[in-house]
Amino acid sequence: MTTQVLIRLPTEVARRFRDAVPARQRSSFICKLLEQNLPNLDEHMYELALKAEAFDRANPEESSELESTLMDGLDPNETFDTDKLFALCQK
Repeated sequence: MTTQVLIRLPTEVARRFRDAVPARQRSSFICKLLEQNLPNLDEHMYELALKAEAFDRANPEESSELESTLMDGLDPNETFDTDKLFALCQK
């Protein structure tokens, strides 16, 4: 699947682009440039997850404190009730 995108270029850049890249190869050319230069968000998120995991291993007291804070005041045996949550959010 492809998507058509309208971009605006300075006249001189557009001229050089048309002169340098044959008409039937322009989309492919732009696609390659974008793939090479756009950040890979999946890779970035993976690196952040690795850092977080390393931090958790180095600081086990932090993660256990977080877990107890997340469950503070909640009953782990209680089932999720949408109506109850909605009512609480209205307060």
